Amino acid sequence: MKTKITISLLFSFLILLSNISFTPDLFAYAEGYEMLVTSRNTHSIKRFNGTTGEFIDDFIAAGAGGLNSVIDIDEAPDGNIIVSGRGNTSLLLFDKETGEFIKTFTSGYSLDNPTKIAYGPDGYIYVSQWGTVGREVVRFDGTTGEFIDVFTPPLDRPSDKTWDSNGNLYVACFGSQDVKKFDTDGNLIGVFTEAGHILGPTNLFFDGNGHLLVVDWNLGSVLRFDSETGAYIDVLISGFQNAEGFSIGPDGNIYICDWTLNHVKRFSPDGNLIDVFAAGGNMLAPNGIMFREVSSTSVNQNELEVASSFKLHQNYPNPFNPVTNINFEIAKRSEIKITVYNMNGKELETLFNGIKEAGSHTVTWNPLNSEADFSSGIYYLRLDDGIRFRNIKMTYLK
Repeated sequence: MKTKITISLLFSFLILLSNISFTPDLFAYAEGYEMLVTSRNTHSIKRFNGTTGEFIDDFIAAGAGGLNSVIDIDEAPDGNIIVSGRGNTSLLLFDKETGEFIKTFTSGYSLDNPTKIAYGPDGYIYVSQWGTVGREVVRFDGTTGEFIDVFTPPLDRPSDKTWDSNGNLYVACFGSQDVKKFDTDGNLIGVFTEAGHILGPTNLFFDGNGHLLVVDWNLGSVLRFDSETGAYIDVLISGFQNAEGFSIGPDGNIYICDWTLNHVKRFSPDGNLIDVFAAGGNMLAPNGIMFREVSSTSVNQNELEVASSFKLHQNYPNPFNPVTNINFEIAKRSEIKITVYNMNGKELETLFNGIKEAGSHTVTWNPLNSEADFSSGIYYLRLDDGIRFRNIKMTYLK
C-alpha cells in the first residue's frame, strides 16, 4: 500500500476548475510535460508523455539504489527526485535528468516502512511510516535530508498529508479509517472527518471551494468533506477497484491511479471520467503521480528549440529568507508578467508586468517588502508572455 501531487506540481499539484475552483489558468494546459508514476511491484518509476499518456521508459530502473516496493515520489528544491519505498529505511535521491541513483537522501533516523512523503509549509519533508515500531510522521530537512524530529504520536498506518492555510496538518490514517488534524507543533487536535464514510484513506487534497478531497483505497472513490467542519459532502469520483495516487495535471484535470487494474484514469474537475490516460509499460500497482516539465534529455530537437526560447529557471536560493532571485530567458522582445500565487492558486503579488527585451533577465522577490502578509510556506511563481507560461515552486522560510 502506498501520493503529491505531489504536488510535486506537489504540491504533487494544485489548480482545479468548476467544482474544484482554483484559479483556472495557473496550471492551464502547456506543452512539454511528462508524468512520472510509481510502480510498486516492479520497484521502478515509469515515465509517460504528459499530454498523450504514451509510455516512454522506466525513468528510474527497477531496484535502482536498492529501491524496494516504491510508494511515493516528490521533487527536491534542486529538482532532483525523492522516492520512498516500503522496503527501504530511508528516502532515496535520483538525478532529475537521467533517473540515476545519486545517494541516500535522509539521515539520522531509520525509517520503518516509509509510505507517503510531502513537503510542508516549513520546508521540511514529512514521511509517514507503516512499521511495527515506527508508526509516526517524521520530519527531515527538505534540502539536506537531515533528521529533524518525530512530529506526530503513533498512528494507525498514516498515509498522505496536507496542510490548511493556518499550517495545521491533516493525516489520512488508513488503519483507523479517518483523517486526523494536528496543530503546527504536531499536537493532535482530533479526528477531523465525519465518521462512517471512510474505509481506507490514502491521499488528501484541499480544493479551493471549501472541500477536503479524500482518495479512499477500499471504496475506490474520492470523497468530499467540508474543510471547516469535516462534515461529509458527497462522492466526487467513483469506479475504481482500488484508488491510490492523486495529482492535478497541467491541463487542470484530476489523475488517479487504479492500483489493481494498473492504470491511471483522468477525470474532469467535476468528477466525470475522461479516459484511461496511461496503462502501458508493465506498470504494476501504481500508487503515486508527479507531473513535471520535460528536461532537455527527454524531448526531441523541435521541442528543445521551442523550450529554449522561453525558460524560467528555479529560483535561488531555495528555500530562501528573505530574498530570492528568479532568472528567465526570452527569445524576443515581449510583454511579460511575473506573478506569485499561494498553494490554492490565489494571486498574491505581481513582481513584473511590462516589456522585456530578448535575452536573460533576473528579478528578485522579497516578501517582507510586499503589502501582502506572507507567512512561511510554499508559493508558486508564474512567467507568462501571453502565449506560453512556465511555473516554479518556491519555499519561503520567514
